[in-house]
Order: sequence, then C-alpha cells, then structure tokens
Amino acid sequence: MVKVLRYPEGVSTSSQPRRRRTHPRRGRSPHAPAPFRPFTPEQLAARAAAIPLISFPDLPVSARREEIAQAISQHQVVIISGETGSGKTTQIPKICLQLGRGVAGMIGHTQPRRIAARSVAERIAAELGQKVGKEPGEVVGYQVRFTDEVGPTTLVKLMTDGILLAEIQSDPMLRRYDTLIIDEAHERSLNIDFILGYLARLLPLRPDLKVIITSATIDSDRFARHFGRWNGPIGQGTLIEAAPVIEVSGRTFPVEIRYRPLAADNPTSYSSSSSSPDAQPAESSPATASAIEEESTGSSVEQLVLEDPDDPLALEGYGAGQDIDVETAICHAVDELCAEGPGDILVFLPGERDIRDTEQALRDHLGNRAPKDISHSKNPADIEILPLFARLSSAEQHRIFEEHSHRRVVLATNVAETSLTVPGIRYVIDPGMARISRYSNKTKVQRLPIEEISKASANQRSGRCGRVADGIAIRLYSADNFASRPDFTEPEILRTSLASVILQMSALGLGDVASFPFVDAPDSRAIRDGINQLIEIGALRPLDSSKNSDSSALAQGNQGLELTRIGRDLARLPIDPRLGRMLIAGHESGCASEILVIVAALSIQDVRERPLEYQEAADTAHARFADPHSDFLTYLNLWRYLHVQQRDLSGSAFRRMCRAEFIHYLRFREWRDIAHQLRDMARSIGINTEPLGMPSAGDVVEQASRTGIADAAAKAAVAFTRSTSAVDTDDIHRSILVGLLSSLGAWDPATRDYTGSRGTHFTIWPGSGITGHPDWVMTAELVETSRLFARTVARIHPEWVEPLAKDLLNHVYSEPTWNSSRGAAYVQEKVMLYGLTLIADRSVLLGRLGSTPLGSIRGAVPTDSPFAIAQQSPITAAELAREMFIRHALVQGQWRERHAFQRRNDEAIERARETERRSRTHGLVADEMALERFFDDLLPASIISAGHFNRWWKNEKRQNPHLLDYPPELLLPRGLGQTGEGFPDHWQQGELRLPLSYEFHPGSPRDGVSMSIPVEALGRVSDEGTDWLVPGMREELITEAIRALPKAKRRLLAPAPEVAKSVAAWIDDFRSGRVSADKELDHAPSGGASTDVASSASTPDEDPASLSAALGRLAAWGQKTGQGRSDKRLSKASTPAQDERGKGRDLSAVSSAQTSDRSPKSSTQNPGGAHTAATQADSTSFDELFTRAIRELRGVDLSDSDLHTMHDALPDHLLMTFVVYDREGRELGSGKDLGYLKRTLAGATDSALRTAVRQALTEAQERSAHRSDAEAKPESGKHSRTASGESKARAQGKEAAASETIDGSKGAPGSELFADDLEDFPTTPLPASIESQAQGLTIRAFPALVPQGKPENPLAGVRVMANASQARSEHGLGVANLVLRRVQLSTKRVSTRWSGREALMLTSTPYRSSEALIADAQWASVRTLTLSLSGNQGLWAVRDRSSFDDLSQRVRDLHEDQVYSIIEVVVRAMESWAQLQDTLATADAQTYSSLREDVERTANSLVFDGFIAATPIERLRNLPRYIQAQSLRVRKALRSPSDLARDEGSVQALAQVDDELTELRELMDTRPFDARHASAFEELLWMREELRVSLFAQELGTARKISPQRMLAAIDRLHEAI
Repeated sequence: MVKVLRYPEGVSTSSQPRRRRTHPRRGRSPHAPAPFRPFTPEQLAARAAAIPLISFPDLPVSARREEIAQAISQHQVVIISGETGSGKTTQIPKICLQLGRGVAGMIGHTQPRRIAARSVAERIAAELGQKVGKEPGEVVGYQVRFTDEVGPTTLVKLMTDGILLAEIQSDPMLRRYDTLIIDEAHERSLNIDFILGYLARLLPLRPDLKVIITSATIDSDRFARHFGRWNGPIGQGTLIEAAPVIEVSGRTFPVEIRYRPLAADNPTSYSSSSSSPDAQPAESSPATASAIEEESTGSSVEQLVLEDPDDPLALEGYGAGQDIDVETAICHAVDELCAEGPGDILVFLPGERDIRDTEQALRDHLGNRAPKDISHSKNPADIEILPLFARLSSAEQHRIFEEHSHRRVVLATNVAETSLTVPGIRYVIDPGMARISRYSNKTKVQRLPIEEISKASANQRSGRCGRVADGIAIRLYSADNFASRPDFTEPEILRTSLASVILQMSALGLGDVASFPFVDAPDSRAIRDGINQLIEIGALRPLDSSKNSDSSALAQGNQGLELTRIGRDLARLPIDPRLGRMLIAGHESGCASEILVIVAALSIQDVRERPLEYQEAADTAHARFADPHSDFLTYLNLWRYLHVQQRDLSGSAFRRMCRAEFIHYLRFREWRDIAHQLRDMARSIGINTEPLGMPSAGDVVEQASRTGIADAAAKAAVAFTRSTSAVDTDDIHRSILVGLLSSLGAWDPATRDYTGSRGTHFTIWPGSGITGHPDWVMTAELVETSRLFARTVARIHPEWVEPLAKDLLNHVYSEPTWNSSRGAAYVQEKVMLYGLTLIADRSVLLGRLGSTPLGSIRGAVPTDSPFAIAQQSPITAAELAREMFIRHALVQGQWRERHAFQRRNDEAIERARETERRSRTHGLVADEMALERFFDDLLPASIISAGHFNRWWKNEKRQNPHLLDYPPELLLPRGLGQTGEGFPDHWQQGELRLPLSYEFHPGSPRDGVSMSIPVEALGRVSDEGTDWLVPGMREELITEAIRALPKAKRRLLAPAPEVAKSVAAWIDDFRSGRVSADKELDHAPSGGASTDVASSASTPDEDPASLSAALGRLAAWGQKTGQGRSDKRLSKASTPAQDERGKGRDLSAVSSAQTSDRSPKSSTQNPGGAHTAATQADSTSFDELFTRAIRELRGVDLSDSDLHTMHDALPDHLLMTFVVYDREGRELGSGKDLGYLKRTLAGATDSALRTAVRQALTEAQERSAHRSDAEAKPESGKHSRTASGESKARAQGKEAAASETIDGSKGAPGSELFADDLEDFPTTPLPASIESQAQGLTIRAFPALVPQGKPENPLAGVRVMANASQARSEHGLGVANLVLRRVQLSTKRVSTRWSGREALMLTSTPYRSSEALIADAQWASVRTLTLSLSGNQGLWAVRDRSSFDDLSQRVRDLHEDQVYSIIEVVVRAMESWAQLQDTLATADAQTYSSLREDVERTANSLVFDGFIAATPIERLRNLPRYIQAQSLRVRKALRSPSDLARDEGSVQALAQVDDELTELRELMDTRPFDARHASAFEELLWMREELRVSLFAQELGTARKISPQRMLAAIDRLHEAI
C-alpha cells in the first residue's frame, strides 16, 4: 500500500498486564490514547522538583543558547536552522527546560523514525545525567509504536510524528504539551505537513503553546511566513509579521566537499589565478560552489569547504574524461578516502539492490582487504563492509552501533541521512541519487523512481561526516550539476495519496482540505484522487444536493461531500482506509477474524527476513507457508504456524526457532500486538472478532504421522487454512477485494504481464508465492522500481468485482443489434472499472435499459430512424427497442415466429415487388417507413419484444384476425402499376421452357432479366433471340442502345426516347408482317438512306443543302451504280455459313452432328411451320433490325464499329443474365456470356447428363420389372400379354436409331453407355442421342466412344456428352483406337522392312524407342484411314458392331502400306532435321543467338515425341519442307548483316501473327467446343508454317497463297465466327 498517516504508533503499548473488561458497543478502546487530564498540584510540584542540573557542551547551538532562549520566550513560534552537527537536536530541549518549559505540559520532541526517537532520548538523558524511563524522577522518555516509556515526571517526550498525530484525535487542543519541537522538518513527510498545518490553526487557540521548528536544511523563509501573524486566512490574507528565524552556523569539525563526476565535466577552461574574470561565467566556476551552497540552504555553510578548484578530478572524475559506472567510482572514492587517514566511510545508495551490487563491487576491488568475517582478521588495514537499510534484521542493524577495531564502509539508503547518527563516520560518498516515493496521478500507484536529490539533501548527507575529525564528502557529480538541482526536496504531501488525510480531516471537522493551511498546498489532482479513493471504498458520498455531480467537480476540496457511516467507522481505525474497509467487509462476510490478521500484517514490515548471506535458505523456509493462489492466505498460514509453535514451545525455544527459520521475533510481536489492538478498536465500531482458529496438537500429531515429523506444524497450519472447518477463502478474498478495487490486473498473453487499471502494466514480484499466471489478480501494493511490481497478490474471479464495485463501474453499450432467435433488440455491454475490462461482451436486452437516454448508448440512434426524425426529444432505450421490434420482426420478418398474417403480408409484398421489378419503376411499393408507421399505429406502446407481442396478439387475433394484414392501398399507394403484360414468366426455346426472373437492383449482377438453366440442358440452350430481352423492356432497350452509340451518330437520333418509340413501332410492324420483308430486301437500298428519305429529297420545298437531301442523293447514287451495301442478312436465301456482318466468309460446312443438335422451332414460335416473313423476322438479331430501322426511319447508317461501341456502353441490365443451377438448386455459374458458361461448365454438364441418364435407366428398369411382375398373372392373360409384347417390339423397330427415349420396356438400352477399357466395339448399338427428363425438362445427350489406353495398347470407353460436336470428335478417336487394336501390326514386322538408311535416320527421332515410334505411326495410319473410309456420314455413323467390323476390314487391307508410307515421310523429315542441325552448328556466334533460339524453338514444335500421330498425314508430307525452310533461313542470315536484319523484320511480322493466334486461342478457351472452330484454328496453325516458308525460304514454294495480311484476315474471320 502507499505510505499513509501512521496512526498505529499512537497506540499505547505499556508492558503492564492487560486487564480485560467489557466495553460498550461504541465505546473507546482501552488502547486508544487517553483523553488529557490536567496535572494536579502535587504532580506539578513533583515535575518541577525533577528538573535536573542542566549543562551545555561546547557546540554551536550552546554558544547561542541565550539568543535562542530569548526568541522562545518572546515568540510563540521560533524557527531554528542549524547545520548538521551543530547540536540543535539535543540542546534545544535543554534550553526549553532551562526556561521552565515542560512542567505544566511536556516538551514534545518529534522525530521522523523510531530508531532516531530512542537514540535522541538516550543522548539527552545521558547529557542530563539520567537514563530514559518512566520511573518517578526520570525526566526524559519516549513513545514509539508498542513502546511507551513516558512517566509522571517525564518533562521531555521523544516520539515519532505519528504518535503526535494520533494524540490529536483524543486531545485536539494538545493540552498535555506546553512546547512542541518539530525536528527534521525539512523531510516534509505527510505526517509533518499535516501537523504543521494543524498547529498553524491551533496556535491562536493555544497562546501558551510554544512551537520550535528545527532542521539543518530548512526553507526558513517559507516556514517563517507560514507561522507568522496574518490578517486573514493563512497564505491568503496579509502577512503582518513573520516568525523569527535563528540560523546557527558552524560545527565541531569542518567538512571538505570534493566533486568527482562520473562523466567528464567540460566547462570553459579556468584557473584560480586567471587574470580575466570574464573568461568564465560565474555559474560555471567551482569557485562559486560555496556561494551556491550557502544560497541553496538558506544558512551559512562555512564548515562545508571546497577542494582546490584546479584539481582535475573535479572536472574529469575518476575516469579521466571517460564515462564510468557508479560502482567503479565508489571503489575509487574508497581508495581516495582510505589514503586520507583513519575513519569510517558512509556511502549513500538508492536501494537494496544498489547496496548489494556495490558491496560485491567493493569486495572484488578490495580483494583480501575486505574479508566477510572481520572478527578473525588480524590485519588492521582490513575493511569491514556493512549494509544499512530498513528491511535488515535487528541484529544486522545494531551491528552499526557496535564498537569495532577496523575501518568500516557502511552502505546505507537515505535512512542514515537525518536524525540517525552512525558513530565513527568521518567520510561520506554521495552518488547524488535516491529513491523518492511518488504517487502517480495517472496510474494511481505509488512509484519509487530513482531521482537526483536536492541541494538540501546533499548538504544533509555531507553533514553526516566530520563528527570525530575533519570530514571529507565526495560527491559523484559535478559542481554545475549540484547548482542545477532544486533547493529542497518536494514535500511528501505533493507526491503521495491524500486519502487518509482527507478522511481524518473530515472526521475532525477541519473543513475543506483545499483550504487547510498546509505549508505547501497539495495539488488539486491529488485531492481529487484522495476523494475518489474514499468514494470508492464508500467512506464519502455526495450530499443530497450534489449526488448527481461528478467527482471531478470536487477536485478543489471535499465540500459537497459527507462522511458515511463506513467513513466514520474508518476514521476511528488507526489504519489505512482501504485496510479498514477490508475489515468492515470481513465483518459483513463473517470472516472478520481472518481479515483482521491480514490487515495487521499489511500494516507492518514483513516478519519474514531474508539475510543477504542466507537468502536461499530463507526462501526455502518461507515457502512452507506459501499458498499457490494467494499471498494473503500465506499470512494466515504463517500466523497459525507461529502461534502453534509458540503454544508448543518454550519462550527461548520459540525465539531460537524464529532465528533459525528467519522470522523476525520483534516484528512478530508487533504483528500480534497490532492484531490485539485492532480487535479491541474494532469493538468500538461494532465488529466483534474472535481469536483465529488454530490447529490442535492432535492435528499436528496426525500430520506428523502422515508426512513425517519434519515441518509437521507448518503443514498442519496450511492444511487447517484449506480445511472445511476454516472460513471459506473466497469470502476472505471478496472482503479484501472491497478495498483493492483499483488494484486489479488481468493477464495479457501478448505482453506477458498484467494489465491494470488506468492502462498500467505490472508483474508479480519474484518473492510472491503465486504459481503460474492467474487470469485475474488483486494486489495490496503496486510499487514502481525498475518496473511496476505487484506485492502481496491473490487470484480472484472477475465476477466478484461487479457486485462490489456497483456505482464505480463504467457501462459502455454497443450499437443495438437485432436478435432474431429471441425476437428482441439487444446491446453488447462492456463493463469497465478504471479502464480495466471486466466483462467484454455481454448481451443485454435493450428494453431493460428502460428510460436510459440513447446518448449514453454509443451509436444507438440510427440516422434513418423514423422515430428519431419525428420526435424532437431524445429517444429512450425502451422506445428504440419498440422501434427495432417493429422494423426487424414485423416488417422484415427477422424472428422465429410465423404468424398467419406474416405469410399473407409476405405474399402481398412479393406480388407488389414483382410488379415493381418487371416495370423497373422506383417507388411503386411502399417503403419500410410506411410499413413501420402502419404497425406503430396499431400496436400498444408496451410491446418491445416477441414475448410482449405474442401475449397481446394471442387475445387480439380472436376478435380481429386480419388486423395486421397490409391493405392494398398501403403497398401500392401510387396505383397497382403494370399487370405483367410483356414480362413473361418463361422463355420458350424449341422444346425447352426456361424460367425467367426479374430483379430491380441497379448495380447488382442480377439486375434485369435472368434465365434459369438446368445444367443438364445447358448444352442445348442457345442465346439466339435473347438480345431482344422481353417485350416489356424493348423500348428501354432501344432507348439505351441509341444513347450508347458514338456521339456523331447519337446526335442524329435525338431525342432518344422519341426515336426509340418510332423504332419500336417499326420493328413491331416488321415482325408482325405489316411491313413486307421481301419488299424491303428487294427494293430498298441497303447502304444509304431509306426510300422515304430518298424520295423526299426531290421535293421542291426541301433545302438542297440539308442533310436529308444529301443523304437522299447518296442513296440514289448507290442504287443507280450498284455500289450500295447489300444487306443479305435479312434475305431468306442467306446461309448460316455467311458472316453475320454480310461479308460472305466461308468457314466450313456445318457437320451433320451439329445440325442434329439444333432444336426445331416450336409451334408457338412458328405456327403451322410456314416460313413467312414474320417467322424470318423473329429469327433476326436485334442488331440487324435495329440497324435497318434506324436507316429506314432516320437515314443513319450504323457501321460495325458503331455497333461495337453500342454493345460496350449498353447497361448490363439490358443484357440477358444466364444462371445455371444443378439438380439440388445450387447455382453453378452465372453471367452474360452463355458461351463462356458452356465452356467452363462443360465438365459439370457432362457429369449431370451422366447422372440423369443413369437415374433414368434405373427408373426405367424398375418400371420394367414392375410391369413384368404385373404381366405374370394367371394363364388367362397370356394372349393379351403376347400381343402387347409384339406391338411393343414393332414400335421399337419403327423407332429411328438416331434418337432413343429411355424406357424400361426396351430392356436395358443403356447397359453399355458407361463402360471403360473396352477392347472391342460394344455389342449393343450406340444411339446417336438419348433423351431423358431432368428438372421438368427433356434433355438430350450424345453417347460416344472415347479413346483410352496407350498407342501400344489402345482401348476405348463409352461416355454420354452434352455437346454433340465434342461427342462427334471424341467418337472418331474412340473408333480409331478400337480399329487399331484389331489391325495392329507387330513391331518386328514393320521394322524388318526398313533399309539401313531408314533405320539410321529413325534413330534420331525424339521417340524413346522404336516400339513407341511404330505405335505412333500405326495410330496415325488408322486415324487417316478411318476418316477416309467412313464416307460422307463420317465416323459418327459407326454406331453398331456390324458397321465397325466392316470398317475394320477395309482398314486392315490398307493399313500396312499406309504405315510404310508414313515411315518414309518421317525418314525424309529426319534427313532435313539432320541438315538443320549441321547448319545451326555453323551459327555459333553470339550475334546469332536469337536466331538460333528461334529456329530451335520452331523445329522442336514440328518434331517432338508423338509428332507423327499429332500431325495430320497431309501435313506430315510437308514436314520436310518446313524443316528445310529453317535451314535455308539460317544460311541466308549468315550471309550478311543486312540479311540478318531482314530476318529480324520477318520475325517481327510473324510475332504479330503469333499474338493474334494466342488471343484467338484464349477466346476459344472461353467458348464451348465446336469442331468447325477447332478445325479452322488448326488450319491457321498450318497456315503459319506456310507463312514461315514464304518469309524465310520463298524459293521452296508454298502450298497456297500466303502473306501476313492474308493470315491476319483469316484470323479475323474465325474470331468473328466465334
């Protein structure tokens, strides 16, 4: 915990036997300070008679005792500033005695530490020739915590400032004192500052009370003003007279100050004999350090003298200009001082760790001169090193004061800085650093950072030496550094928590803390933090008039607050308020006895000792009591153990046990005494506690029998704490948690430490017994040294905090969300305490927040809320909950309830939205706001969730079941819109009837019209006619098409809507036959303006310069000369082989398989089947009719470029969206490009077809079996069954072999439709196509043989394919494989006919073996022969075994010769290949590297492993010429640089062709397989080889006319066709 007012020191602890008596519930504790009773005359006489003979030693204060006595007599307050060692501490009480003070009231003399109070009392008593005690006649006594040596004749009472502070409660006027000496006031501790402020108020009420304030380094002027006479409030009114100040200078022995900086101090060069005084600024000269010191202390420091300013050590330090660490500097300083003469050395260090590090450094430096056990040393030059700090054991502390024969180096913290005089000290080493306790206003923890000490503290340290001879103080910093330091140490009240001060002031009625006359007023933030801490523990609360005020408004004081019952009780407990709050909470939880022991332990220094040389043994001994989850329970274990041992052992044996187990016996007594006193004091506030339960002797014996005699008592104590007979440990921790709500931490795995309140991060101190990393902990103390450590830690559960913190919690709510499963609005609640998240994400019903304004709910008010807009006042949580229920549950249907009115409302809304989607008209359907208002008007205000609604609707629907049905006028307030005419539900394409859906979401991929296509029917669907969309969108389509045209054409068609109407009317007339298509085609000019425009050009009224006249003349010229464009696209005689742009490009004839794949027009599209003009118009594309209409109506001719621009800019919703889905309804793909979908989903289509066919076969067989069972009736039915079977057979015979419908009555027509690894043709004929039903549609599939196996082992399989063209191609390969298997020749038979030359050439082929080459040649032979012998119908006609046998026989007759002819061609090709390799060998220069690489790449693309089968026979014959062309190319390039440059130009021309081919290949990959396109693309590849011959070896000749331009034109034609 933080340092607080030490009230327990005010408790009387007389060693007299304690008498037990009954106390009233709210009575005074017998250990509280007794109320003051004036001395009787007899007592006064005895006290006066006890005044001893007073003498004064030869000290600076003694020399000025008359001046001091006169000032005390004439003034109520005297301030004495005496140098350290001047004798002020011991002589001023004697001066007061000589003045007669101390008789009517004692002379109270305060010291900051207990050890100082005892030692000063002994020194004063010794000078008076007495001893300290409380016996009659003894005039010097002292009182510290648990020790009271004050008797009836005590005239001078030494005490700690905490004792005086505690006496204020029982004696506010301090009547027992007539003189108060406040010594060491420069320390400005919290107690001293409160006492000084209290005395400033008390002195006017006690004119007889004398106050003397002393210090060696005091800010005299500040104290003089504070205790002067004021006209008005102290510090705020007008100062009338300041208190007198007496400065006592001089000391018995002077002290020399030496500066030894750790780093080089480099001021401007100076010398004591410098003739130029301006060469060095005064502030930089060490010669001015004396004046600096005198100015900083406010008193003369003549006895603090400086060394020679020219000494280089004062500038460069021991490092001679190099930086050194402090341990090294201390070692050098010890060496320097040892050389000066005998005397002990006092070294000031910041903390215990620094002491240990320095001790080790000194021992390493001194070696044998610093033995660990000095008692055995016989060398007088040896040095004893002793530590001195507060946590040392008593024995180790008392070693400092023992007589010794060797030089000592005492390593001390600032405990030795004031009051405490270490005997024999002649030298001081001051590093200038100390740990200064600071309270962080940000993190609310007490920090112990290492800081530079002030000038006053530096002089105090220097004054500690020179007590026995002339002293030397070495400061390990420079004179300039000293001059830059603050004059005085900042008062503790400005750097600590003020909770205890504020609580006591409130209890004493001292008014507002901000107006209290402190010497230095505390910071407003410190006051606010103290008040907030008291509010946190429930000690203060706002008055009724300010209950709603923020505590931050109370930062200027505690006005507006009142002390609560808990606060009044806490003020009566002399402990930290937080510890007292734990005790009260423990009483409420039934564990006050346990809490009392823990609170007492937290109020004192730890009883467990850790001597430096026995740390490991001490830790082992203390680990026996450790609880793995709580350091607080460790205190209980230790308490029980010590009491069991004290019960079972004698007094001396118990003390020996304490020493052996590293337990401080006196601190244990102190712990026990505090517990007893707290127990008595707690009775005064109604808390009755019993002694803590202990393990019995039997428990110890039982534990010893189970685990052994060793540590049986410790184990019994730990087991008792965990047993069921003890209090629940969770209750203990919850009670402690009440006082530590701001000291919690949550484990953060990322940073590997604990995140505390207000953003702090800390770690558990190493001495804790906690194991692992508990998720949540509380700590009694946070101390910042090298890092922030938590001391005395326990694991807690975060759910404990919320009921205890209550109003301290900060609730943060997220934006409200809708919970459809619960039918209510919820918010996510985040519960925080001082920035620490206790509950991160807890769902809270929004309606439960009631009237909570939405301003406290982050982001709760939606900007589109109708209620937020309609209401001017802020909406509450309950109102928002109702609004969200109406919107999400009733309007949007986001809940689990399904009432009948919801179904009816959903259907009505869908009908209205369908009307809106199809008409593509915004605002037809009422928006959600209108629907919300509808429900808002009907529902009671109390309905905020599904539960509320169901209870109300259960009764309401009985009387009015249609109350909540949407009326038509609500859904379509602007009318019912269009009826749906022109927006069909299905798209009819041949036998397919595909569903259409409509979306009206601009920007969405589905905006517009979508056609749903089953994946099984994807191969049969064509995008023909989809460019027209639906009739209802045709006018919009034409309008947007006009707007998408280039500006030059678009401006001729303005305004677009009016032109679109006329174009739509013209198209309707044309398609309906009212405009004769034949007439238009035969007589209308196709390239110019319309005949109407042409005829109107000759009218006399028209301007001959007008555009229409010019277009008319152009049309007449074209008609007369025949140069006009003939639009044969509308001609009935136009063939599908012509290009759609009318350029007459002949790609290839349509194969029979592709024509069979086309579905005939349905009767709905072509009634009667007659080819009328209307029928022809229906099959015409949108581009053709749109172009014709624009030309006829407005005389504007649209080019192909214009149409491309139009299509690029046309809105997406005016293009049909194709959506492909599977049997389960899952979407497989969607897009505007049907061809791309067919290509990417080809595998899924085939798989779906196979699945559908398999399923149809299974169902057919089941039906057949069912009918067979039905026909197996009595014999009387035989005749009819036979007749039926015969009729079925005749029907099957009549059915065409090209198409077959799956029917179980046929047996198993598809029994071999799914076969693999066939060695011969299937026995069952393969139908050309099969039909089946899938997803309500008739689907058509194409069974085909597919190649399998390898060339040396050809096999085939049967597959059902969706693409007829792909099926035809695969079937030819499969048939070839099976034919090859029948006619295959042995390798030996072929190779024996090779000549030597042929065998040699064939070994250079890239084939891995002769067997592979012969197998490839045989496959190429069979493939060529099967194609040539299949006739006009091709291999697709080979569907049964007989036709296959016939084909195989014919191939067998020609196969062997065909193989030999192929081998001959390969031999010639390899000869050319060998020539090419020889030619390339000559082009080995670096200049020809690109040429060589290109030639090798081309040659490798012609000759590779498998090239015989991959190259058609007619192309294979040209292969030698292609290779020869590359040889000739190399020879030409080698002739001259110009030839090489010409070759590079040809390569660039060829590169353009390659780029176009690559682009074309990529386009084909996005389209379904088409045999015509694949054949045309293969032809282009061979044309490229001819182009290479033309470019590089024209003299070899080409098979056709070829040029780059012709090649690019052919690529364009195929591109357009695709």
